[in-house]
Amino acid sequence: QTFDRCLSQLPQQMSIAFTLREIDGLSSTEICEILNVTPNNLWVLLHRSRTTLRHLLEANWFSDRAAAA
Repeated sequence: QTFDRCLSQLPQQMSIAFTLREIDGLSSTEICEILNVTPNNLWVLLHRSRTTLRHLLEANWFSDRAAAA
């Protein structure tokens, strides 16, 4: 639940790019065609989504665990 909530906080294109790559396992070429972006733009989207997700998870995962304890 925490991961899904954090993923939903990303901008839509970043969320889709991350999901297609990391969850669905699509190639960069496939994702570029779906999102109509260049490979460089995809790299930026994935980098920013991973960085933002990491920060969101760090902030929310531990606060959710502390509240449950």
